[in-house]
Amino acid sequence: MTRIGCRAHDYGKLPAAELAAVLHAKGYTGAQLAMPRGIAGIADFAHITEEQLAEIRTAFAAQDVEISVLSCYQDLSAPDADARRAAVDAVKRTLGYAKVLGAKMVGSETAWGPCTDEEKAARRPLMLDSIARITEEAARLDAVFAVESVDVHPLCTPELLREVLDAAADEAHCRVIFDPVNLFCARDGQDRAYQAAHWSRWLEVIGNQLGAVHVKDCRIGADGSKTLLPLGEGDMDYTAIRAFLAACAPAALLIRDEVILTADTADVRYLRRMTDTV
Repeated sequence: MTRIGCRAHDYGKLPAAELAAVLHAKGYTGAQLAMPRGIAGIADFAHITEEQLAEIRTAFAAQDVEISVLSCYQDLSAPDADARRAAVDAVKRTLGYAKVLGAKMVGSETAWGPCTDEEKAARRPLMLDSIARITEEAARLDAVFAVESVDVHPLCTPELLREVLDAAADEAHCRVIFDPVNLFCARDGQDRAYQAAHWSRWLEVIGNQLGAVHVKDCRIGADGSKTLLPLGEGDMDYTAIRAFLAACAPAALLIRDEVILTADTADVRYLRRMTDTV
């Protein structure tokens, strides 16, 4: 059965048992959990205790909410070598947490905040090195690292993603979180045929290394600004993505990212309809 989940901290920073109960009550069977953002009593990734991990695992298991993605928001292409090393170490540490929690994967983007084209180019070798070292640790632990592409980050095209996956050369331990809204540009919403081809190019590269899909919707302005909306009310056309899931990745995790709380019940229904074709 396909798990449908959400970004857990959209419901606040709560004790583990309370957060898991809220997610279960809302109809989610999975979660993207960033522990310092979602779990009360946890301030950062460096000071999480065995007792806290055990409490989280027990609480989520009791509600049948899978920890689908253990988020570790890090700047993996930071130009400062010490900052980049600390980011890589944080992801490696979180891979160990994932093993304890039974989490399916650890996810991170490749930068914080938007980058210029020049910054993207300068950061790409640093990003590749970071992902290589993280994938080595994932393989050592038999865990999974999932990288997320974003239009304004160094990892921003299907061709660059292909380079990352080829460099990592480990289908079992390096996967992809696919967030189409984060790759959505003004031109994409103008023509549904263009949009379908755009998503197909990404999915052809991702192939069997898809870890999870972030499901969001937005209205995109001519200036490129994005207004997030309830699922099905914006410019996103999920037709090509749903077809890919049905044919190639029926067990892929669907994660409602950036939950709009006033629309969460309708969004869960939308996610369930997405799984009907999977």
